[in-house]
Parts: sequence; C-alpha cells; structure tokens
Amino acid sequence: MSALSDFFTQLGQDAQLMEDYKQNPEAVMRAHGLTDEEINAVMTGDMEKLKVLNGDQNYQTFVLVNHGNN
Repeated sequence: MSALSDFFTQLGQDAQLMEDYKQNPEAVMRAHGLTDEEINAVMTGDMEKLKVLNGDQNYQTFVLVNHGNN
C-alpha cells in the first residue's frame, strides 16, 4: 500500500485527523509525509495522477476531498 493510500485510510478512520485536515489539508498531508506531487494531485483533484501515485492503475478509486471552497 502506498503512503497516499495509507494516509486516506487513516483519514477515514480518525475523526480528529479529519477535523485537522478540514482546517488545513496541505499541512496535514505534509505532516504525514506525503510528497509535493501527492499533495498537488489531491489539492487539484487529479484522479489520473492519484491513481498512478497510489501504485495501482488497474482499479477504480473514488476520493472525496472537500477543501471548503466552491
């Protein structure tokens, strides 16, 4: 499992981490060791890049990331 996948698994299981992420997603991702490339892919919602960075291009992933902007 990739660091990106591990992070999102943890995010889904840890309510405090999710609250922190809602307040400052970039800082939380950086604190959990995600690379600039991974952070950029999450922040821009680049699903193709996220699949590649996750390490498995053969499955479909759905990631909902709310940055509080419309």
